[in-house]
Amino acid sequence: MLATPNTLNLLDIVALKIPLSEHNLLAGQVGTIVEILAPEVYEVEFSDDDGQTYAMQALPAHQLLKLYYKPLKTMSNTINQFGKGDNVAGDKIQNDFKDATIGIVAQNKAQVTVSNLNQTSGASVAELMQIISTMRQTVAQFPPEIRDDIIIDIDDVEAEIQKPEKERNLPKLKKRLLALITAATLVAAPIAGITDFTNNIMEIADKVNIELKLPSAQ
Repeated sequence: MLATPNTLNLLDIVALKIPLSEHNLLAGQVGTIVEILAPEVYEVEFSDDDGQTYAMQALPAHQLLKLYYKPLKTMSNTINQFGKGDNVAGDKIQNDFKDATIGIVAQNKAQVTVSNLNQTSGASVAELMQIISTMRQTVAQFPPEIRDDIIIDIDDVEAEIQKPEKERNLPKLKKRLLALITAATLVAAPIAGITDFTNNIMEIADKVNIELKLPSAQ
């Protein structure tokens, strides 16, 4: 029997094994690991379908079940006896297996198509990561007193973008992008690339379908 690995990592999708009534959480509720607090202890964020966080809870590994969306090994496509016309049962197995295989292939193609649509509605994750990488290069020129806070905001934006599109916390992502663009407009010292930095923030917002406005000039 093939063992199922259950190693938990940052951004893994997990489900509660047991109810936690004291925190209003039911067994089976699904969350995302957003921080590793200690060995076998994880900060799990629970959000609704609109991306609103309704619970943040530190949980031990034994209370969590890692969820998987891909098979651990592909199904064998070999059947020992197919039949040759004189074996009705064998012929039926062969035909049913072919129909099932066609169904699986069609379903997989449909899933890939939907996945690609989700992945490219605005931009691919790789493209967004490239924009963030460019922003990090500009941040190195920011004054030290604000640089660390800006890097933290960029880290949070990157963590959200790396999640599957439907699991992104858009309100949180918008808040971080607003913080970044506000910080950029408040920098008094001349910085090469500051205009591109602001444009990159606006581009990320546009590609993840977040409406973002530049702060009003003071």
